[in-house]
Amino acid sequence: MLPDQAQTRQALERLLAQGLLATPVAQSGVRDVIERSWRRCVGAEVPIGRHDIPYVADVHDMAPRLHAAAAPVLDRLGDDLGDARVAMFLSDDQGRIIMRRAGEPQQLRILDNSCAAEGFDFSETSIGTNGLGTVARERRPLLVHGSEHYSELLGPLTCAGTPIFEPFTGQLLGTFALACRSDHASALMPAMATDVGRQIEGNLTAMLGAHERTLIQAFLLATRTDRQPVIVVTENTAFANTAGLVHVTPETHALLWCDLAESGLRAGRHRRVIRLAGGRADALVERVDGVGPTGPAFCVRLLQSPRSPEPDRPSDHRRRHRRAAPQAPLHPVPDISDQLRSAVGFREVLAVDGPAGSGKLTAAMAALAGATGATGAPPVVVDLARTDCPESLAETGAPAVVLHHVHDAPAEHLRRIRTAIEDSSVPVALTVDLDTAHHDVAAVVAALCTTVRLPSLPEMSAEVPRIVLQIVAGLPPGQRETRFTSDALQVLMRWPWPGNLAELRRTVEQLARRRAGRSISSADLPPRMQQAPLRGFGMIETAERDAIVSALHRFGGNRTQAAAALGIGRTTLYRKLQTYRIPTGD
Repeated sequence: MLPDQAQTRQALERLLAQGLLATPVAQSGVRDVIERSWRRCVGAEVPIGRHDIPYVADVHDMAPRLHAAAAPVLDRLGDDLGDARVAMFLSDDQGRIIMRRAGEPQQLRILDNSCAAEGFDFSETSIGTNGLGTVARERRPLLVHGSEHYSELLGPLTCAGTPIFEPFTGQLLGTFALACRSDHASALMPAMATDVGRQIEGNLTAMLGAHERTLIQAFLLATRTDRQPVIVVTENTAFANTAGLVHVTPETHALLWCDLAESGLRAGRHRRVIRLAGGRADALVERVDGVGPTGPAFCVRLLQSPRSPEPDRPSDHRRRHRRAAPQAPLHPVPDISDQLRSAVGFREVLAVDGPAGSGKLTAAMAALAGATGATGAPPVVVDLARTDCPESLAETGAPAVVLHHVHDAPAEHLRRIRTAIEDSSVPVALTVDLDTAHHDVAAVVAALCTTVRLPSLPEMSAEVPRIVLQIVAGLPPGQRETRFTSDALQVLMRWPWPGNLAELRRTVEQLARRRAGRSISSADLPPRMQQAPLRGFGMIETAERDAIVSALHRFGGNRTQAAAALGIGRTTLYRKLQTYRIPTGD
């Protein structure tokens, strides 16, 4: 039964007038799936009337595999439909129309007037509820009839759409829809659209090459004999059995591929600790060769659920007992986060050391905020590169003070800085770059402070996916729905980041502004990142990595003993473990 057009439109107008807090409009005969979409559109402030719809001039290079698989299906259907006044549409996974088939002149005028043409963005956030963008959002077949469309542009049309998924991986590739004037709509349209979608997916399966079939065969063999979560990864693909689907995310794929591709694993099964977005886990990893020119594949069988890493030092049962609830990390690397929290917890003067852009001020502020408790007032920052240090830090009236850029303070002010720190009655933290600081500054820091060094971003490249997620989560509404694909994250993990965390934050924020709410692939990254060679290991770095692996093996994974044998500190060893992506057992 078709919905009452006038009643449906009145329900939408009532929702627009009353806002998202309006009572459900389902009693007006509006389907739940349509109302859910309307509310998303209202929340995204999508215009209901005519407005400029985003347009891409050249759509022929978008989703080439989907285009190739769909073209013969739409050609056959076009021949079968003959002069029927039904148009066919194919969109990519973002809802952008990449193919339109329509021939009847009057229908073409209606479609063009509705911007229903190749190149136009029919995502929900662009044009509202429709048979392409809403199908992509809901990931299910859907009929949108006349006034159920959010935009007035689409009011004359009825659309039946269906999602199109990548065979075996389940990744959404795009959507297909049939559209016509509402007075010409047929009850057969949803079934026809769904059948066309399955034919396109069948063509995608037939297009798989021999190397992809080899990969699928290895996956099916693993899932036939194992009930544990199984994940298969190549440079461009990840898929899993039902138990492993929860781990198949862009972040996990980027972490797994970058780790395993550089691991040097040979044929056969190897037990090792792997990185997932949710933490580390023990796994059996099998290398699968013969899957194409991009390199091997890896079949990963998880032996346990992911666990968060713990620092490998003597436990403090009293401190752990007092921890009633998990505390927010002060730094992406858990060991460094714990060092920061320990220093301020014992009311020591904290010096946060690290190169420019490594997040020293953020870490110092977070550490002191935890030390001052629920006072409400944030620590005061005194930038010694711009102002003199006050003679008494108590004059600031703050619960804690951060002395920022201590390495940039004039040498003649060091005595005052030292006196202010020694006489302070409130918690104090310093930020300093000891690699560039004068030896007198280093002497003051060594005499008064507990120093925690923050690594540069390349030294903790495995944390890049998690940091990207944290940055995106803190962005304004609309931008925080932005997602990074695995290939983009792989480039970000391997980029040398001369500007450290500050450069990463600026890059992520810029991309999220330009492509708010969309998926960002490697093609969307700045040209310098796309064109530059990826960072690799030279002969000296390779030799150092081998020495660290040998020392860890000799001492059964004990990093303290391994660091002593190598003649370096534990913190330095930890940084190198991150830099060389050496797996450990914690």
